[in-house]
Amino acid sequence: MDRRKFIKSSCLTCAGVMGATWLLESCTSHKYITNVSVNENKLSVKKSEFKVLKKEKIIEQKFVLIKINAIPFPIALYKINENEYKALYLQCTHQGCELAAHDTLMVCPCHGAEFNPKGEVTNGPAETNLKTFVTSSDDETIYIQL
Repeated sequence: MDRRKFIKSSCLTCAGVMGATWLLESCTSHKYITNVSVNENKLSVKKSEFKVLKKEKIIEQKFVLIKINAIPFPIALYKINENEYKALYLQCTHQGCELAAHDTLMVCPCHGAEFNPKGEVTNGPAETNLKTFVTSSDDETIYIQL
């Protein structure tokens, strides 16, 4: 194979892999909750918000995203186990970019820092864990103290 063909096929392969990755990533959907009850600096989120109907099947999501006008960045609410929830402010502690939330981690699109669902740094350059909010819950509702 000559040099020109090699470079052309390498570039096409690279572009194809990047395109496939972008398409697969765009297939994932995140549930944003915008009509959250706010009372005395406390957010109330129904536990049923973690359930989504897909293809006539109820699927339990690992997290939901909360967006309210009172704060500039979303809050990711992760379900750690049946009775434990973690509310994380999606602002990177490295340089303040908004994090992209996924099932098992949050990633900073600016410099690649990664955080686990408990808000702990798993990959730098960030050195400080994410801001978290105190949560509590009853049988039907999760409460987030702002």
